[in-house]
Amino acid sequence: MNRPGRSIATSTGRAGRIANAEPSFGNSASVDIADSASPMTRSASISDLERHRALLWQVVEDVYDDLPLESLLGRIVERARILLGADDGAIGLYDPELDCVCTAASSNIREEQLTDVLPRGHGLMGRVLELDEAVHCRYGDLPHPTRAEAADMDMLGMPIRLRGELIGVFTIGAFPPIKFTALAEEFLAHVSRHAAFAIDNARRHVLEQRRTARFSLVVRVAGIISSSPDIDTMLQRAADVVHELLGYPNSHIAQIDPSEPGTLVIRVRGGNHKRLGPREDRQSIDCGIMGAAVRQRRTQMVNDVTNDPRYVTPPGAAQESAELAIPIMSGDEVLGVLNVESQHPFDDLDRQSLEVVAEHLALAIQGSRLFDQSRQLAVLEERQHLARDLHDNVTQILSSISLISQSLGEAWETNPEEGARRTRRLGQLAQMAFSELREMLGELSPVVATGYGSGEPPNQDAVGIVQLDQQGLMAAAERVVSTMLPPHIACRMDFVAYRPQILEHEKALLRICQEATSNAIRHALASELEISAGTADDHVWLRISDDGQGFSTSSVPGRGISNIGHRILALGGAFHVAARLPSGTCLEVRLPRQDRGP
Repeated sequence: MNRPGRSIATSTGRAGRIANAEPSFGNSASVDIADSASPMTRSASISDLERHRALLWQVVEDVYDDLPLESLLGRIVERARILLGADDGAIGLYDPELDCVCTAASSNIREEQLTDVLPRGHGLMGRVLELDEAVHCRYGDLPHPTRAEAADMDMLGMPIRLRGELIGVFTIGAFPPIKFTALAEEFLAHVSRHAAFAIDNARRHVLEQRRTARFSLVVRVAGIISSSPDIDTMLQRAADVVHELLGYPNSHIAQIDPSEPGTLVIRVRGGNHKRLGPREDRQSIDCGIMGAAVRQRRTQMVNDVTNDPRYVTPPGAAQESAELAIPIMSGDEVLGVLNVESQHPFDDLDRQSLEVVAEHLALAIQGSRLFDQSRQLAVLEERQHLARDLHDNVTQILSSISLISQSLGEAWETNPEEGARRTRRLGQLAQMAFSELREMLGELSPVVATGYGSGEPPNQDAVGIVQLDQQGLMAAAERVVSTMLPPHIACRMDFVAYRPQILEHEKALLRICQEATSNAIRHALASELEISAGTADDHVWLRISDDGQGFSTSSVPGRGISNIGHRILALGGAFHVAARLPSGTCLEVRLPRQDRGP
């Protein structure tokens, strides 16, 4: 369990308590009864009783406040200390794994007098843990006291139980002449019961928050694995999300080197290790906790790396106290390791949620490998096709050109008419070869949107690419749209908030204008098109909408939308397509802002 840090509440201490004549549940041997006695042991004024009721009610209200556990316990300790007229107080939480009490909150105890962890039998908290019952004693009479200055204090230690199980210890102390009464013990037991509810509620709230964060992580990773064809880019986004949502100081995603199955390659890092800069580390699977996850094919959860000889400190990084390594597996094959480090121990919720993430990463890595294989096969098939075309067409033509050119001089000398005929033939062959090459280049070039009523791709000059450099995106977009749109479709443009971007980005935005305009013409049956663009602090946006018939959310995106996605993702941007009310489609694109100079 993650041990909470201490919350030290400020207090005036014993001197302040006596000076302010705070009512107390203790009995005092002092002559000045009015300064130390409780309203229940002296003739109390109405204001004293009202003050006690108010403080007691505040204790009860604190239990149900939506506060972090440390702050909540600190307030409860402070209220109880004032009500009981004590000099100090503390609450510790029981750690069943360590079988000790860990100090969680205190009031008016100096830092140097606090002990973080109290084993069974040590200090007042450890004594309550050992006896499993309330303890009322002089602090110096404890078997193993831990606070030298508190030797003469009268102390009360009360177990905090929830459903019969010990979950913590509540302690208060007072310097002589104050001594706590049976009424004080009864009151502290009452407050301890409320504290138990507070601890349980706070832990439930934290657990729910952790579950929500881990569910969000799984959803985000599921979306990330389809966001980029590049596996390292996708894994880096996943590592960043693990660090962002769960707050682990360090995260790594290592991959098995296909050429060296006994080696892990670490290029992807999140958190503190990412700040060390990009680099590639290689680690044998025969060492380290990550290596153990690969060899054993199961999760390795180590909550104290200092006592695990397998731990390897990453180069240039500080050592954390806990490490969780999950093998990324496809069937029986280990593809890599998802590894996170933390200053606090991991638990089953951490393990289970990250194992789900590792399953998603396995699908992504395997899918990327299949994609690479299919792409290589496609390239090979295209090369073979190109080789056949070159051999059957262009190579034969070039061979004829070569033969004719070699005999051209002799033909001119022998018969000028034959020389002229061969020259004409040479030109025809050259034109034929040019046509063949142009056709093959057309097959290899990306598909571009065609103009309205035309079966041929428009000339780039005609659609405004050359205008980008000197006249900007708006002029080029106006020429593109006016060339493509039929008369019955109206168009409005707004580029007032736009600043010129680098040409690579503006070319992509222009091609998206082409694609969206083509879709509006061929598919949407639109009568109006709106195109606007603007520049924000860190990005530039382009929005294109029409009033057409819209689209079905269940339909498979066409080649045009896929082409837009590839263009935008390749430039580090994002896009979104949605229905426009009452009808139509709206496409919004964002790219990182990269202004271009005048």
